[in-house]
This record gives sequence, C-alpha cells and structure tokens, in this order.
Amino acid sequence: MRPVSLLLVLTAAASLVHAADMPSGASLLDRYIEKSGGAAAYAKAKTTMMTGTVTVASANISGSVSIYQDGLKFYQLVEIAGIGKIEGGFDGETAWENSALQGPRILEGDEKIEAKRAATLAVVSNWRQVFKEARTTGSEDIDGKPAWKVEMTAKEGKPETFFFDKDSGLLVKTSSIRTTPLGDIPAETDMTDFRPVDGIITPFAMTEKAMNQTMVLKFSIVAYNADMPKDRFALPPEIKALLKK
Repeated sequence: MRPVSLLLVLTAAASLVHAADMPSGASLLDRYIEKSGGAAAYAKAKTTMMTGTVTVASANISGSVSIYQDGLKFYQLVEIAGIGKIEGGFDGETAWENSALQGPRILEGDEKIEAKRAATLAVVSNWRQVFKEARTTGSEDIDGKPAWKVEMTAKEGKPETFFFDKDSGLLVKTSSIRTTPLGDIPAETDMTDFRPVDGIITPFAMTEKAMNQTMVLKFSIVAYNADMPKDRFALPPEIKALLKK
C-alpha cells in the first residue's frame, strides 16, 4: 500500500479551512435582502416598472427599453430606430418573443423556464421559490472590489452564479448560460448606480455581455407598485395566431 501523499493531505486540509472561512450562500442572500431594504420592503413591492435607454456601442445602435413585472407576469419592450420593436413576455402560461428580425416565437423548454424566472418579481429576495441550493464557491473581484461568488442551483433549468459585494452586501453581478435560437450562450450582467426606491436599494444601470457584444441599459424611472397599462401582459395577435396553429 502506498502512503498517502503529504501534499494531498495538506491541500485537502487547506481547502477545508478555506471553505470554513467562507459565509454560506444562504447567509449572503439573507444579508443582501437586509442590506438592500429588508424583507418587509420587498413584501410591499407587488409590481415593478422600469423605463430607460439601451445602447450597443460596438454596433452603433441605441433605443428605449421598458420592463414591467406583476406577480409571475413579465413584459419587455426594446425599440431601436432602423430595427423596430423587440418584445417578449410571460403571461403566467405562455412565454414568447416577437421581433422584426426573427418574427413571433413561442418559447418552450429552457427558454420558457428562463422567461418564467425573469418574470418572478424580486427573484433574489424570493430565492427559495426559484432555487433549491445556494453554495459559496469563492471570491472574485468585480470592478476592482472583492465579491463573494455564489452558485445557485435552480429548481428548474440551468444554474446561475451570483456575486455579492463583500462590503455592501449588494448583488453586483450575475452570470448564466442562456438558451437561444443560436444555442447556449454564456451571459453576464453587471449592476451599478444603486439608488433607493420605496426603501429598496435598486440598480439603475445594467451592463449585459454576451456573444462578444456589450449592451448597456440605463433606467431613468424605476417604480414599485406603479399602475400597469391596461392589457400590458396580454398576448400580441401574432402570438395568439401561433397558439391557434
């Protein structure tokens, strides 16, 4: 029998010590909820409305973006001059997209699961409804500041990774593999420009990176419990027509 390698023993011991030094994923999520406003403030937020601008500098395109959430319903509209509307949503049953580039589509499989997850209001503050495990795997610098890296195992669909700033406790980045008509694509979203809205510390800027493209969303308005436009989550005629086929 060969003796156990001393190097392996020391490496394993160091790994255990390192793991013991890291806060649990659940504790980091609970800290985020507390630092960003508290469970009571999130419980009062029944709807969200966000409006602003979207820019893809490398493609020299820009336009407007509007996002609406209500319970498990979601609608997003991007309008870009020269391209037109790019919209999508989830009405609680049907996930869909409609654009001048690809036309109307019904989303199924992982695409539908991801749309449903996006529709979940305050998905991080209600993380136990969506994820079954949160595991801290290490730390990483985000924009020069240390952040805890937490792997989130979803109840449905692909996992995500959350990054929580060690100082503020806020969620400053997410990364995931998104399902698209072009296949699975790694994507990252950085959150910045945090401001209080109805007691909730909310990011007013998001930078999304995917397929060597960077898209910057800057919101001028973020409102909780705002009145939703009538029939905001109703399916467009093009989507209804697909459902009838």
